[in-house]
Amino acid sequence: MAGVLLAGAGVAAVFRAEGQAGSVALILTGGLFLLMALSGRTVESIRFGDWELKMGEELLRQASEQARSGHNDQAETILSVLRALNPMADRDPEVYAIEATLFENRVLEAVESARAGDEQVELRPAAGLGEPLAVLVAQPGRTRIGVFAGYALDGSGHIDTAAVNGFIQRARGGSCDAYLFVNGTLHQEDLERLITGIQRDGGRPVGVATWATPAQPTPLRPAVDRLLERVRAPQGTHGTIPSQ
Repeated sequence: MAGVLLAGAGVAAVFRAEGQAGSVALILTGGLFLLMALSGRTVESIRFGDWELKMGEELLRQASEQARSGHNDQAETILSVLRALNPMADRDPEVYAIEATLFENRVLEAVESARAGDEQVELRPAAGLGEPLAVLVAQPGRTRIGVFAGYALDGSGHIDTAAVNGFIQRARGGSCDAYLFVNGTLHQEDLERLITGIQRDGGRPVGVATWATPAQPTPLRPAVDRLLERVRAPQGTHGTIPSQ
């Protein structure tokens, strides 16, 4: 806890007196305590000139480990310290990858929360391109809804044509009765390309739940219920782009 408090104090000091060496040192000290608290390891003191670089590398590694373990709060706390050390950190592909993992974690939590009664959730931790992150086995009828986390591979919000085509091919060959995209960062045009490709020629219906930001989840059950209605509708009536 000391590390968290020190890190927070340093961040506040930077906003009040940007550029002061004492504030930077306080952030570094807070990050060091936080790192040791989370890892259980002692980080040896090294020259101040190398300290920030080492701390950045260690904080990245720890944030990644915490995100992969599903510890979102801890990972986000570490990232906040990293951003205080380096305002350009969000441009780092490793930081973006951690953010993508955090988004997937939030989607999985939202799927679990959307489960009603004796419905089941099948997790797919090794899901590849075009494979759902989780499958909600909904009632009645044990309808299988595959859930995708809509997060671009980089900060552009776009995905290339080869990835779109591969995604569509794999999804169309999957075993789900319908699909739900939880959209975090995908541009609308890219999302529509995916939906149109999956639904074409009588393909499975696809629904969308768009979150205001990747860090602000909204309940998925309304989107699930709308999708279930479309699954039960007469064949050929679900070939339009769903409203968000």
